[in-house]
Amino acid sequence: MRDTGEGPARGPLAPASGGEITQEPLIPKDAFESTEAEGTLGAEEELWLADPETAKLAGGAQSILDAESDNEFSGELIDCEIEANTAAHKSPAAVVGDLRTRRKVLLGHAERLGRMLGTSGTHPLGDWREQRIIEKPHYQRLKGKLGWLIRRNNTFSVHVHYAVRGREKAVYLFDRLREYVPHLLALSVNSPFWQGENTDMHSARILVFSRSIHRAGLPEPLGRWENYAKYIDFARRSGAIHSLSEVWWDVRPHPGLGTMEVRAFDAQTDVRRTEALVTLTAALCDALSAEFDSGDLRPIRPSREIEENKWSAQRYGLHGTFSDHETHEARPTLAFIEELLDYLAGASGRDLSAIAALAEEPTESERQLEVFRETGSLAEVARDISRRTGELTAN
Repeated sequence: MRDTGEGPARGPLAPASGGEITQEPLIPKDAFESTEAEGTLGAEEELWLADPETAKLAGGAQSILDAESDNEFSGELIDCEIEANTAAHKSPAAVVGDLRTRRKVLLGHAERLGRMLGTSGTHPLGDWREQRIIEKPHYQRLKGKLGWLIRRNNTFSVHVHYAVRGREKAVYLFDRLREYVPHLLALSVNSPFWQGENTDMHSARILVFSRSIHRAGLPEPLGRWENYAKYIDFARRSGAIHSLSEVWWDVRPHPGLGTMEVRAFDAQTDVRRTEALVTLTAALCDALSAEFDSGDLRPIRPSREIEENKWSAQRYGLHGTFSDHETHEARPTLAFIEELLDYLAGASGRDLSAIAALAEEPTESERQLEVFRETGSLAEVARDISRRTGELTAN
């Protein structure tokens, strides 16, 4: 689901009616008021390119971008990374149908370039020092601002969009979705390795990206639309950001598209798992939307409590414990996943069977660790990711 996040701010400073130089606002005037039908879905998937001989990250994204539509593919920080974008659809299956099609196109380009194509939260042995940041002005600006932090951000995710009508409703979904970031992460962990090391994490992506950059990770609750608008105005006028795409929260409003964007997932090698996660996002947003419409508003949890559960998901995946926000008691993570699915079964009309299956299967992170135990080679882990990215796309 393609949008640069730049919005009205692309142009230069403009004179106001009184001759004063002002900045155009980043948030469109009709944000969350003129949008796709509520519940419309879209997604973006980040994939990597690697050298077949060494299995290490290798460039080629710019060559692909020169040959393809910028509505379907976009550059993403480094020349070994490319993002596939879907159209807007009513069903998760149609969204993932687009992702399958995009993967097939990329597999063709990878063969032409002599590259392996894969996707996972991090590349098992890629060295960030060897990667070239693409010439896109947005990323060159971030390189100048964030330096070492942005250069080492060789991470890969899948982002899911859900269209929302109404600004206050968008804020309610934003505030409530935060509570479930740990659940979404636990189901999607796919990055146990970083720079050739076993990190003892099931999601090293979280450590490298959202815990190192100050505008990334779990956001504070907003409460009201006015608070979001004030923050964006503060960040823009102070020069902290030039576009909305420089706010990298785990969940973020996307005023340009009129969507809530869920960014908590590690990228999934198995595209069938991606479909289940898109379905889960849609069902969760359906339920929270119904809460808002009925006036049955639920408590908004503090970030410090959610962070404890997020840490467990990052460290242990599905096999840790979460703390109950009401009783403060710790219970197995899987028990909380089951409770969430029970709630969604009664609040959403979507088929949740594929999501329930995710909780019973090894995560993608566990798959990587198993391949490493069997082979003792991170190059073989990367090759397995690449092979499965291609094979599972064709099915």
